[in-house]
Amino acid sequence: MRKEFQTNGLRWIHISKPTGEDAEFVNTLFPFNPFVIESITAPTLHPLVDDFDDHLFLIMHFPIIYKDWQSNETAEVDFLITKNLLITVTYSDFEHIEQIFGFLNSNEKLKKQVTRHHTGFMLHHIIDYMFQKLVSHLDFMEGEITEIEDRIFEKRNVRMIEEISHIRRDILDFRRPLKPQSAVLKMFAEKAEKFFGKPMAPYLTDIIVTEDRIMSIIDNQKETVDALYQTNESLMSSNISSIITILTIFSAVIMPLNLMASLWGMNHQTMPLRDGQFDFWIIMGIMAIIAVSLLVLFKKKRWL
Repeated sequence: MRKEFQTNGLRWIHISKPTGEDAEFVNTLFPFNPFVIESITAPTLHPLVDDFDDHLFLIMHFPIIYKDWQSNETAEVDFLITKNLLITVTYSDFEHIEQIFGFLNSNEKLKKQVTRHHTGFMLHHIIDYMFQKLVSHLDFMEGEITEIEDRIFEKRNVRMIEEISHIRRDILDFRRPLKPQSAVLKMFAEKAEKFFGKPMAPYLTDIIVTEDRIMSIIDNQKETVDALYQTNESLMSSNISSIITILTIFSAVIMPLNLMASLWGMNHQTMPLRDGQFDFWIIMGIMAIIAVSLLVLFKKKRWL
């Protein structure tokens, strides 16, 4: 599927789920390097930047974090960049691109800002918009982390472990595509400044700064969640230790009582405190004294 935006001699074409026919169409628009045409026929696992003198080729990946427990995704966006033509290619439905098209068609002020001189300003706006969407994902994840932190001392159960593991997975899915992209973006900024000229330098720097801020936030969230995971593990271990201590003390109290019951249950002809009128109550009293004495001893030892 193709969409197009054109104004002031500049042209942006977006292709979603490209086919061989789309690759041939792109080849008729501009004499792109054969490597570029070949690369847009299938997704690429890693970020990439290439400089071919009269055009640039950039591959970026953007994590998509869902707000429920379903699997997250990574969207790839390929940028084929010339001075007057910008082509973006995605391999799945990516609503952020559709939103940018809507804004450009409805906002005249924005249209004038991004269609000056060359496609560099439009490219900056597209990348910056998608980075801002990543920040909104981070805000959502920050809210989840804060909620877990508030509840971690109230609910030391398996459900809390699942919630922490879920947010750890979100952070991992977020970092995986962005971490190797940092070096590629810095290389792209250098090449794009030479390609578009010095006036683009502040805009390219803005992309790098935003990307660094995103990585700083996600790294901080990773450290926080790792600390919360360790804290929850410690609390769970402490809770289990308390339960084991109580069960051990209970067994220690029951053991001598069980021994007495076994001795007085033996079938012998002569057995003290067995046939008298009050012998049962005497035995029960002795057992009660032993149980209370053991509990007092454990209390003094601070085992209870």
